[in-house]
Amino acid sequence: MMKGIVNGGSTADRRRSDRVSGESAPLRYALALLLWACGGGEVGGPRPELPGVASVEVIPGATLIVGEGGEADFRAVARTGTGMAVSGSLRWSVEDPEIATIVSEGAATAVVRGVAPGVTRIAAAVDGVRGEARLEVFVPEEVARYEPGRSYFGRNGYVEYIPGDMGIVLSAPHGGALLPAEIPDRAGGTHVTDTNTRELALAMRDALLELTGRTPHVIISHLVRAKLDPNREIVEAAEGNPYAEQAWREFQAWIETARTTVAEDFASGLYLDIHGHGHAIDRLELGYLLGRDDLNLTDTALDRAEVVSRTSIRTLAERSSLAFSQLLRGEMSLGGLLEAEDVASVPSPADPSPGDAPYFRGGYNTREHGSLAAGETVSGIQIEHHYRGVRDTDRNRRDYAARAARALRRFMLEHYGEHNAGIGGRSPP
Repeated sequence: MMKGIVNGGSTADRRRSDRVSGESAPLRYALALLLWACGGGEVGGPRPELPGVASVEVIPGATLIVGEGGEADFRAVARTGTGMAVSGSLRWSVEDPEIATIVSEGAATAVVRGVAPGVTRIAAAVDGVRGEARLEVFVPEEVARYEPGRSYFGRNGYVEYIPGDMGIVLSAPHGGALLPAEIPDRAGGTHVTDTNTRELALAMRDALLELTGRTPHVIISHLVRAKLDPNREIVEAAEGNPYAEQAWREFQAWIETARTTVAEDFASGLYLDIHGHGHAIDRLELGYLLGRDDLNLTDTALDRAEVVSRTSIRTLAERSSLAFSQLLRGEMSLGGLLEAEDVASVPSPADPSPGDAPYFRGGYNTREHGSLAAGETVSGIQIEHHYRGVRDTDRNRRDYAARAARALRRFMLEHYGEHNAGIGGRSPP
């Protein structure tokens, strides 16, 4: 018997309730209870009868437990046919106890623990009415040692990690194409896909392999940006969807795995977040977490320690023999070396600042995985690529990738040393 659902109610009470015209059922019940409590019915008479349970909702309706022994919380709400919530003691059950088990439960809550990989259903029932929720237990592959060149995939192939063997890490967060129904489109944020940036990152990998005999680490999100934005913190990136949250965690974790490997193998390295922009000027935009106002400064003002402390290449700047302004836009800056390969970039010697034009300074990934924090040994740069002549065709992507590979090799030689730059592979053309 549900708590609060009792038999009885005086005739006088029912008449009073019937005279309340145009009111919703829940309000009529509330008025009846108020009259009963105030003595409007027979003294000591029973409470008015409430309707029975029509539905039970289990919340969340679908969720994910990651790893054997992981846990998830559920709650249930019983409702009448008019949608009014009523209290009561629910009975919880798991469809397949070999996948998950209930470890604790209350009148309307339950804690469920994952036992083994698979999909099952969690149910809550009262008075013969039952509600269910989908539960998946996902156990990631345990990798003792990542093998360079092999692709590793997260849950449902939403995220891919290709380990490398040089001191460069590439990520492509916004070039995916997968549209799984289990992840709804995000209500907020930007949904525009950075077209062909996934292919561009892979072309850059191939070009570095051809040039040096070694490969960078590559992390790719295969989800369209409307489903997940891995270049945002998790709340905005996934909007609470458990499957999108898992993909976000995989993407971020594999960047950290790659950075850790680079730090262990080479002591320091470079992280590049690969994007595409639609601005009017056809040039690469190199983001160091510094805005237009910063880059529009003179070299002397740009060289101040206060500015250096706010950049994603802070550690590189502190260790470099070059002035910071020269590291950003001098001949041996990444922009300068790209310019030498006939790839227009800002900042660079020919284009030292964006002026009043739109410019992307770098986002979440550059901030989290660069060397903004003191002591981080892997510095980071966001590269925004224009479309025409760079991302638009396979031929142009490969031509750009070859130029970028030569610029990156020279940058690594200049600022990180021969070992990190992949010396020992093929000679540059």
